[in-house]
Amino acid sequence: MDARARSSRRPGRPTKSRDGLTRDRILAESARVFNRRGYHGTTLDDIAGALGVTRAALYYYVTNKQDLLFQCHQKALDLAIDAVRTAVAQTPAPDEQLRLVFGRYIEGMTDQLAGAVVLLYEGALSPELQHRIMKQRDEYEGMLRQIIVRGVTQKVFVPCDPKLIGFGILGALNWISRWYSPSGPRSAKEIAAAFAEYFVRGLLRRPMAEAIPPAMPDEAR
Repeated sequence: MDARARSSRRPGRPTKSRDGLTRDRILAESARVFNRRGYHGTTLDDIAGALGVTRAALYYYVTNKQDLLFQCHQKALDLAIDAVRTAVAQTPAPDEQLRLVFGRYIEGMTDQLAGAVVLLYEGALSPELQHRIMKQRDEYEGMLRQIIVRGVTQKVFVPCDPKLIGFGILGALNWISRWYSPSGPRSAKEIAAAFAEYFVRGLLRRPMAEAIPPAMPDEAR
């Protein structure tokens, strides 16, 4: 039975096991272990130990380590798509939508997937699972580009290539996993605000950009 068939059964299972495990807890702890040991250096026993359960308990949710990696990718993209949908629902202003996307996505990734270093291991997935992730990512990228297109059409943003700008934003967001640390000098909320400031200000037409005071780091205040 392939991974897709096995994964398709899991959504119908209860969200909580007898051990008190939940899918979200497993993915969050798995991400932390992958961050410390690397994907290839991590075993399901390592993850079970970090969760304080047996390896057998994990099989209630995952079939193997690759399936767990796939679910981490799905969780990250679910967070990303939810960030865009929530932003669009909350405000009609494209610039504010982008700010909300940065905030919700960065805070969600750092809180629920420990910065998601695990996303750097996409190449460890089978071609079929990579294809499924790419389809979901294309959906997210398309939604993000629509915000940029609306901003240009409404003359909120300067004329630009929405696809190129979208790639730049996605690259910046994904690279956070390389350097983010919960014990670092900046909280996820501060990082999200700074990234939103830099990117959105760069897209705004000049009169609008000049009307917004730049965000100053705490040390400069």
